[in-house]
Formats: sequence, structure tokens, C-alpha cells
Amino acid sequence: MPYLQGFEAHLRSKDRSENTISCYLRDTLAFMAWYRSKTEYGLDKLIELDGVEYKKILQRSDQAILTINRKIASMNVFCRWMLKQGYIKEEIHVEAVRNKDVRQYKGLEDTDLWKLRNEIHRHGNRMHICMIELLIGTGIRVSELVGIRLKDIELSERKGLLRILGKGNAQRTLPINKDVRKALTRYLEVRLESESEYLFIGQRGAFERNAVNLILKKYGNRVNVKVTPHMLRHTLGYRLVKNTPLTTIQQILGHDHVSTTNIYTLTTEKDMAEALANIEW
Repeated sequence: MPYLQGFEAHLRSKDRSENTISCYLRDTLAFMAWYRSKTEYGLDKLIELDGVEYKKILQRSDQAILTINRKIASMNVFCRWMLKQGYIKEEIHVEAVRNKDVRQYKGLEDTDLWKLRNEIHRHGNRMHICMIELLIGTGIRVSELVGIRLKDIELSERKGLLRILGKGNAQRTLPINKDVRKALTRYLEVRLESESEYLFIGQRGAFERNAVNLILKKYGNRVNVKVTPHMLRHTLGYRLVKNTPLTTIQQILGHDHVSTTNIYTLTTEKDMAEALANIEW
């Protein structure tokens, strides 16, 4: 597929992360497959109406709006590249889907977080304890978690620092609290002997993102709590927004724009109920 290969080369020239490139290519491949299933014309005959139709197809699916908008964004980037290369003659840009519904809280309730955390700590696997404490204590992405190297960690009795390589190879340094410091110290005491530079390693080498998802799912199933690393990130973001400036949360979570951090300013039904229940006239 010459178009896809050329597009991949373009993305790599922009120094995008492997995860970002993978998402763009996967989304673009899905768009190309849909287009070819509906017409005999080649991709050089793409028009904006095709993009609009694809958006409507996505909207009729049961995918989350965030996923749909990511796929639309990938299609727009691909079409912009096609235009720049002269493969198509007209600009194609499709607007993202606007979510008119009240945004829903996507983190864990406090009781569920305590059940999950207790279950992990009770079983005593120091690596798993370290993972959960890092996720809820820093809000890092799962890709950032598995990318932590030993040299990225600075620990002392009273403080600690963690260097993170985030999206787009952006670096940030996070202070780590006492719970994270304790979990890291205890895990490093029993970490497998290895030449690997990465913090989390198993019998087959460095951990991958899916392995972390499976570990959390295993513990979550035991206490009937649905959990993913991203849900834990949302949990911390929502907790912080109650008494922390958005710009500070933006730096902690590694958002490019503070508008992204705004998702944590949502109001849950519980918030509204508590607010009304506490009114005294």
C-alpha cells in the first residue's frame, strides 16, 4: 500500500511517538478499507463527502465519542497529507463530533479504589503494589509506566523524583509521594536480576502495556471493580481538580493544552447531590 507507506514515512519525519504512529496507521487503514468497500474508485478520487459519510458511519456505531473523534482526526491528517502530496485535488476536513451529553465521570469511586488497592496490597506482590501506587500517585499513562527506566528514578528517605518520557517525546519530572516512594523501594529490593534498563521486568523481559491491563483486570475481577490504567489516571485528575490549579494538573498529567485538563472539571451526580444536601437556609 504505497499511500500508507508514504503516510507512515511522513509521520516518522515528524518525530511522532510509536504509539501515536500506530494509532494513526490503524485508523487510516480502517478508513481506507471502508472506502474501498463502498466504491470502485481509487483513493485519488476521495472527496469531502466521503469523509462526512464515514463520520456518520462511525456515529452509528457503539464507539465512544472520544474514539470516534480520534478516528476523524487521523482521517483529517491523512487527507491533509494526500493533498500536500498532490494525490487529491481538494481539501478534505471533517469536523469532530460534539458531545452534547453531560460528561460522565470515568474514574473510580473512592470505595472501589480502596477495594482494589487493598486487594493488591493484601496479596503482597511488590511489583503489582508498585504499579498501582505509581498509577494513582502520579497519574502517568500506562505507556509511560512501562517506559520507566531505573535511571529515571531518584529516591531518598524524604523525597523522590521521577522523570517521565510522555507523548511526542515530551519530558516532565514529577515529585513522588511517600506511598510511591515506599512501594518503589520495596519493589527494588526484590526486582529480578536483569540487564534490562527498565523498572518493570518479568521472566520474558520488559513489561508491555497489555500486561499491566491484565494485572489490573485480574485484581479488579476479584473485588468486582472494573478498572483500567486510564481510569486510575482519571481518578487522580478528578481528585486533584478539587483543590489544585489546572495548570499544575496539566504539568502533572503531561497535557499539551490546559483545555485537555478541563475534562476533570466535570460535575458528577454525587457532587450535585452533596452540594444540595449541604444547603442551609
